[in-house]
Amino acid sequence: MYLAAAYNIFCGAAISLKPEIILFGNPPTDFLIIILQCVGMLVGVYGVAYYFAGRDPQVYWPLILVGFIGKLLGPLGSVYYIWQGKLAPVFFWVNVWNDIIWLIPFGWIIYQAMNNHLLPTVDKTTHR
Repeated sequence: MYLAAAYNIFCGAAISLKPEIILFGNPPTDFLIIILQCVGMLVGVYGVAYYFAGRDPQVYWPLILVGFIGKLLGPLGSVYYIWQGKLAPVFFWVNVWNDIIWLIPFGWIIYQAMNNHLLPTVDKTTHR
């Protein structure tokens, strides 16, 4: 989860500061730039949530589940818009790196947490 946190915070900052990096040649309209900067902010905020979830996945598995759902729906939406001809097929690489590679580890953590197989990484007796 810490790796996902760092990745999301880095990507969120990059997209917020330089949204043109994921336009893939599409014209950078003011509206599109604003939307992409908002997406970057959300991606970064997810990174903060993943950091806290990583401290105790057994307790914070719902945060991981929200991330898993987003990482599942993002590629499905992309495939739909690529199929419709509204997104270039090359855009799917965004989903590969931002979503698809995380599905298995997130799914595994959720499965382990739901079956009480994870041990908390934070000592609850000393609050450290």
